[in-house]
Amino acid sequence: MMRPTFVSMRPAWLAALLATGLVAAPMPGGAHNPIFTPGPHIVYGGGLEAAIGYARDRVRGASDESTGQEVELEFEYGLTADWTAEIELPFVDNRANGGDSSGLGDIVLRSRYRFLRLDSPGLQRSAAILGQIKLPTGDDGRTSRLGSGSTDFLGGLLYGHESRRWYYNLAARYWLNTQGGDGLEKGDRQFLDIVGGARLFLTGYLQPDTVIFLELNCENAGRDARNGAGIANTDGW
Repeated sequence: MMRPTFVSMRPAWLAALLATGLVAAPMPGGAHNPIFTPGPHIVYGGGLEAAIGYARDRVRGASDESTGQEVELEFEYGLTADWTAEIELPFVDNRANGGDSSGLGDIVLRSRYRFLRLDSPGLQRSAAILGQIKLPTGDDGRTSRLGSGSTDFLGGLLYGHESRRWYYNLAARYWLNTQGGDGLEKGDRQFLDIVGGARLFLTGYLQPDTVIFLELNCENAGRDARNGAGIANTDGW
């Protein structure tokens, strides 16, 4: 979503390059989730998985300009063979209208439960439910805010089809926002993700491998409001 008179640039190619490197790392059973879409594969019971991500935003208008950078650490722990607990720790650097803020952003707590797993020779189908809460841990009192000041919730349904060669993933999610700092309440959001992937080279069961994904990520945002009054040009696909 882009607002009129503004240009928003997100170097997704960089994030994809970093994420592809992570996907290529060896994982139990050779299972992979997509890069930008949550998948139903979870770490094994008692297992711990760590990942690091980087994102950069830049918005330029007629009278203002803002940039933001974020380094995110993510840890996932297998409570059981089908249930995980996850945490995201974002470290943010924002610059807007002469203000500069750096520090911890809004922490995210997440859990996935895989309620369906069907195994057959060379093929696994699985489905999971996703729940997460975003906590208002980032300082929203600065000129360049580090967090939203709101406690937000997300729920979703995830499906994955993985064979030795081909991958297919579907995800549907709903993001519920509450009122944050300065009376601002972001509009609720709906996400629909469709993914296809391929393992280019078939390796051994415990050997590192690489999977290439093509993702269609759709997002619909409701209108933002400040103190109950809608804000124009903040909603849409």
